[in-house]
Amino acid sequence: MSRRVQLSASRIKTAQQCSWTYWCKYILKLPDTTNEGASKGWICHLVFETLGQSGKKREFNKILKERSVWGVPSIKKLIMSHAKRLAVDDDENLEDMDKMIVNGLGYNFHGDAKHKPNKKFIEKEFNIDVDERGVKYSIRGFIDQLFLYKDGTATIRDFKSSKQTFKGKDLTDNLQDIMYSLAVRHLFPGNKSNSEFVFLKFDLSTDLLGHTGNGVIKMPTVTSEELDGFEHELSAIQTYLENYSYKNATCSYAAKKDYPKDGSFGGPLACGREGYKKRKGEFLLDANGKKIKNFICAFRKPMKYSALLDKDDNVIKTSFYKDRGTLTADKSKGEKIKTMEYDGCPHFHNKGIIDDFLS
Repeated sequence: MSRRVQLSASRIKTAQQCSWTYWCKYILKLPDTTNEGASKGWICHLVFETLGQSGKKREFNKILKERSVWGVPSIKKLIMSHAKRLAVDDDENLEDMDKMIVNGLGYNFHGDAKHKPNKKFIEKEFNIDVDERGVKYSIRGFIDQLFLYKDGTATIRDFKSSKQTFKGKDLTDNLQDIMYSLAVRHLFPGNKSNSEFVFLKFDLSTDLLGHTGNGVIKMPTVTSEELDGFEHELSAIQTYLENYSYKNATCSYAAKKDYPKDGSFGGPLACGREGYKKRKGEFLLDANGKKIKNFICAFRKPMKYSALLDKDDNVIKTSFYKDRGTLTADKSKGEKIKTMEYDGCPHFHNKGIIDDFLS
């Protein structure tokens, strides 16, 4: 059955990394827990979006002067409200977010290190549909910061809160870089863009010669020819994902792929593993004496969950069973809430999913 799909870099990367994860996340729409790193990164992005708006110069300057966000009540309140909701309000995580935010604000935050941008955008949305010249695709996403200059150049900036910078293919053939460059070509024709990825946990300082620290990765310009080729690639991906089936879902498990040889994340690493905990209340420690926290793919184990369905039994959204009270059905539209059972990843449990979606 063909379905409407809007492509994004994360959606495509999920499909490339593990066919079953794509099925669970985008077809079954199973509930997923957000890890601490993702939660902290989201809060940092929210602060950057807030301080990037006009009228926030005083708050921005105070944070940089004091090298901390906690002296600005409005920003402190913003962080604490979401940190508590996302369970990252302990001292260690708050300190980590403080350092990342100050680090990001200190790196040419307004894009005017060399000359003032003609235009600047925060969380610039793109939603582009193309059906011409033998290519057909739909892409959407957000660019953290976009600066346009009078000389026709553009800087695309993406903030990263991950514990390591790019390695391997992410450096030489970065999907996010190419998609952002394609979006800018459609939104602002004629601008020559370059992407830079800013890793908030790393050195972002600039020396006297203009060289930046290892936390700033500046990508080479994506050529017009490369973008043309990428459009044809997107067309093929669009067709594949719009006709994604259970057979597709079980043909390319991450667990069956090779371990990455370039130091990147993928293959069986994406499945995670159990057994980090020695026994209850006792943890393995890393080289810095910190707890090594358990990581396992969110869709590896069986689960009971609740699903909000439309009148045709299509999934609108889901929740963990314990959070079923957060789902509300509009009975006037024929919606209903149903308890579902997920049997876990077939690769690890040697059986497929049995539920009403496949009956």
